[in-house]
Amino acid sequence: MRLLSKMGLDKTRGQIFVGFIVMMIIVLSLTVSSLYYLLSKVQKENASRYIDEIAEQASGRLESLLSEINVLTLQLAMDERVQDQLADELRGETTTYDEKMQLRKILIDKTAYSETIREIELFSEENSLYPIVEQNIAARVGERYVREANEAHQVGAMIWIGRDPQNPEDLLAVRRVKVEKLDYQNGGYLVIRIKPSLVDFISRDVAKARGSIMRLLDADGNEISLAGTEGAVASSDSPEEDAINRAEYVTVQRKIKTTDWQLEIMVLKTALTEEIHFLQDVLIWASVLSIVVFAVLSYYLSLLITSPIKRLTRVMQKGKGGNPQENPETYFNREVNLLNVKYNQMVREINHLIKSVYEKELIKSKSEIRALHSQIHPHFLFNTLDSLYWAHIRKGDDELAQMVIRLADMFRYSIQSSGEDGFVTVAEELEQVRRYVYIMKMRWHERLQVHIHDDPAVHGLKIPKLTIQPLIENAIVHGIEPLESGGIIELTVSERDGIVSFLIADNGVGMREAELADVRERLQNDMNVAFMSSGKGIGMFNVSKLIQFHYGPDYGIRIESRQNGGTVVEVRIPAEQAQEEVDRDEHTGDPSR
Repeated sequence: MRLLSKMGLDKTRGQIFVGFIVMMIIVLSLTVSSLYYLLSKVQKENASRYIDEIAEQASGRLESLLSEINVLTLQLAMDERVQDQLADELRGETTTYDEKMQLRKILIDKTAYSETIREIELFSEENSLYPIVEQNIAARVGERYVREANEAHQVGAMIWIGRDPQNPEDLLAVRRVKVEKLDYQNGGYLVIRIKPSLVDFISRDVAKARGSIMRLLDADGNEISLAGTEGAVASSDSPEEDAINRAEYVTVQRKIKTTDWQLEIMVLKTALTEEIHFLQDVLIWASVLSIVVFAVLSYYLSLLITSPIKRLTRVMQKGKGGNPQENPETYFNREVNLLNVKYNQMVREINHLIKSVYEKELIKSKSEIRALHSQIHPHFLFNTLDSLYWAHIRKGDDELAQMVIRLADMFRYSIQSSGEDGFVTVAEELEQVRRYVYIMKMRWHERLQVHIHDDPAVHGLKIPKLTIQPLIENAIVHGIEPLESGGIIELTVSERDGIVSFLIADNGVGMREAELADVRERLQNDMNVAFMSSGKGIGMFNVSKLIQFHYGPDYGIRIESRQNGGTVVEVRIPAEQAQEEVDRDEHTGDPSR
């Protein structure tokens, strides 16, 4: 949180600014990524087509050169002088040295027509006619290629061999020559040595990508010619020896017609992706520039949004001293202006409440002063009762003296404060009941019988003050007093299923059903002002409302009555909450309890 606070992200302006920047980065990332992907895909497809075109041009040019060699050697094979000399060889005549020199001139003249042919050799069935060496055709090109040249479907066709085993820097081909005068008998062979720069000849007329390599491979996949981007020619047997890393290249192969050779074109991937990298750099820098511009705009936009809120906040902070003031400013932003209107309404209400509370506190202070003055009257009452007590003691009237003492204790219990919440223990409330009953029995004598059955386990629980005594008073006044013979009141205090029950039962006059229904309805509903001010029988209702106020609507008073059959009133209080009051008092150490 401290780091966010230092960065200003705990403020609305910082949050708006960062939010805009993050959203801009996300949108730009998605847009640039999609655009880069599409453009790079198109660029790669164009590069692939470009390489295919190069390969097509190169293979076409190579086929043209090989066709040129094929035509030249075919013309040479059909030359009358070559045909006559091979026919003489078949008849058993030995070719003289002068004849060989004439054949040499013919071969050299044909070679001059092609830039790619280095030399043409002529062999009879038995030995070499040119060059003048002791060597037969099998030793020169190998048995494999002699068999291929002699095959029926290959007779007269060019057999492209590859590297010359005797001159590895040159390429080699062989053609079977038929003697027309001798019914097309096998007369001999033409062996054609081709310059190794065959691919270089191709590349002169074919467009090349930077860093491209052209390789000519024989039927076994061996390299027979290679040209680089600068036209450099290599004659190594494998690309590995030339330190060619094939993973860095895109390779395209084309089979050369009429041969078993393949033309392989290798183009550097970096050459193909140069434009893609340039596009990538352009998009990145455009994105960075967009983010910078958007950041500046977002900053001023956040200022435009938060400045009215900041000014309103300053006005609010001036009310820290307890004197909030209205803000007369009107803002262009509708939401901020509405907030300002509501703030001004709140200030007016607060000032009104402050004034009201001040007046109430003033009235309360005056009431407390009057209450202090009114305490003179209880003191006068207690002093008077004390004088009566000692007067009866001097006269020896102990019974009246005890009644005075009980009366004084009863008044003191009713008048004196029992703490801020008005709770007392069950034992204290029962003692108040006994004092009241003692005084009543002085008047009623044997006409009034009150029996109290209590469980000592609940004596320590806390209940609201004057909960039971008013109900005993109701039972005497409304139930027993109308009877000439008097009556009996039973008070039973017990705890069962988490409920503390105070059961007051009398055998008095009871109530009619209509009266009982009226009382129950009043217990369930709020009492009106007229009823409260009448002062008639409100003790039971006060106790009911007091209990419901503290413990909720599920608790309070239940009443059952039957005319001339007595009345039963039950007060129900939750034992758990009564115990919580005790625990709270022990925790706070309230000395008044």
